[in-house]
Amino acid sequence: MRLINTFLNVRLFKVLSILAILIPASCARRVAYDSIYDPIEDVGQYKYPSLTDLPPYYVDLTVAENGKTTASLRQYNLAASISGLAAYAIEEGRNDVGFWVPGWVDGSIPYKAVLKSLDDNGCRKLGSVGVMDLALAGRMQIGGHEVDMSKICDGYILTDIEKNPDSPAVATTAAHFYKGIIVDRADKAKFDKAGYRMVYDASAKTVPDAFNEFMDRCSRNGFTVMPANTYELKDFSIQNGWFFMHMYHRPGRPETGDYWEIFEKCCSLMEPNSSVFGWENSSLHDERGINGATSKYGLNTAVNDWAYNYPLANAAYRKRQKSDLARVLDPRTIDFSKNRKRFVSFYLTDGDNTQWMMNSFTDRYLLHPDASATRTSFGINATLTPQVSPEAYAAILANQPEGCSFIEVQGGGVIYSDSFAEARNRQEALRERARQTAAWMRQHRVRVLGLMARDDACSVEAQECYKAMIEANDQLVGVIALQYTPYAGGKGNIYWFRNSAGYDIPVVTVKYSLWNANPPYQDVEGSPAFVARKLDSDANNPDFNLVAIHAWSSFTDAGADCSETAELDAKGGVYSSGAARLCMSHLDDSYEVVNIEEMLWQLRMREQPAQTKRYLRGLK
Repeated sequence: MRLINTFLNVRLFKVLSILAILIPASCARRVAYDSIYDPIEDVGQYKYPSLTDLPPYYVDLTVAENGKTTASLRQYNLAASISGLAAYAIEEGRNDVGFWVPGWVDGSIPYKAVLKSLDDNGCRKLGSVGVMDLALAGRMQIGGHEVDMSKICDGYILTDIEKNPDSPAVATTAAHFYKGIIVDRADKAKFDKAGYRMVYDASAKTVPDAFNEFMDRCSRNGFTVMPANTYELKDFSIQNGWFFMHMYHRPGRPETGDYWEIFEKCCSLMEPNSSVFGWENSSLHDERGINGATSKYGLNTAVNDWAYNYPLANAAYRKRQKSDLARVLDPRTIDFSKNRKRFVSFYLTDGDNTQWMMNSFTDRYLLHPDASATRTSFGINATLTPQVSPEAYAAILANQPEGCSFIEVQGGGVIYSDSFAEARNRQEALRERARQTAAWMRQHRVRVLGLMARDDACSVEAQECYKAMIEANDQLVGVIALQYTPYAGGKGNIYWFRNSAGYDIPVVTVKYSLWNANPPYQDVEGSPAFVARKLDSDANNPDFNLVAIHAWSSFTDAGADCSETAELDAKGGVYSSGAARLCMSHLDDSYEVVNIEEMLWQLRMREQPAQTKRYLRGLK
């Protein structure tokens, strides 16, 4: 009798299993596609340091000496050090005033959102003051509130820009420890007369000196690399106690010597998944080499050398996160009967560039007049930008053009899919990076991920990364993959990996690139006319064509019947979605230009029809 019951139970289980497959989704609970996203929640994805709370006040700190002069740099270094030390004092409860150094980016859409957010969140602007006026006065009433330098610093750190370009970098690293503002030798007498004391002499110190003296006491959740003739990011580095360095002994002159060994050593000492701030490359150490070093140790490069006022912009960013969402394409609205079409999707590159996201990206690229007509898919930094300013990120999402898609690029700053964390526990690091990336994407309804390989987008190592990202995020529609150079190194190959919900998700590599920068790889990069003619003869997945638009390339409109080189005059000023429009003008009616989400859904329906139909039946 027990055997009969067991037999019946097994038969019943099989019948129920078959019924579960055959019962239409209409009998199960359906969900609206645009309701599929996660609530805002801290699940360990917040990596940037910041002030715990916004201060109640801030002051515009202006520089009288403007322009690319030594006198200007002296004042900007001073302003950055006051801002950074003021933020540090705010966190310690010794000060209640932050500082904003006005600049050219303040009129951009993201920075307008940042400045508005300060007032909206109770941080009131007291007024404006010259940096030398405040520093030399020591104490000043501004907007009815006392600003007291003694609450911010204990003295000054001496630099000598003229004789020793290393000295400001050393002073920036030392400022956190000595609570000293940065004063150059040219201004020393003024500060001595004003009653300041020198707390540290960096005037003859070098970057190696700073590494040997301070590195073991610096925070390990980031460090900064910036050219010696800049002031950007000194404020944020001082606030967070980071090591600050430049790559070359003389700005823009790699032949004078470099500090590459120190850079690599810093990378090896950082906590996994930390960011390297700033940027300084050259022919000696190029983009591939710099990002290769950071990625090797499981870090990312933020690419934010033109970055301003981070101490206030990202203050209390964890508390300011809101459920700002990208618009997504509901797959139920797609016409899947277009099976004779050859789909083309244009993807604007370089969205991993955090400074660009905060500066001209929205104004000049996202709002390009050809964006909607070309269904351009825009790479954005959906993981780091919200940590710089949630409001700036919200402004980007709010300006998403009709018919266009957003793609999270690189999974949190620049990493290389094929070499990420190869010097550490790669599998563990990949899982953690994938988990953090998934959190940001899922909480802001970004459904497509873009990844870049250093050497080979089709390698086993790159595919390990694709697999990890897909397994961590069952909301992904698909992944796009490119190579450092050429972007189209994958030549349109397509790979599939199964997500945790049992659906096979495609990884589509870039097939061709609209490129007019350095000499192109002639078989996969070139003008819009070149790319269109290559598509006509392409036989590798010919119905699914991902075309990268190099963000920094410009072309000339030479007409529909032009040669493949006629459009390569950059002076024509046709860029971004405009370059996609030129390419479209060379395509015949057998092609259909769609955004990346539609192309991925069309691919899934073509190659995985049963799975895709099952997914669609679960939507309402």
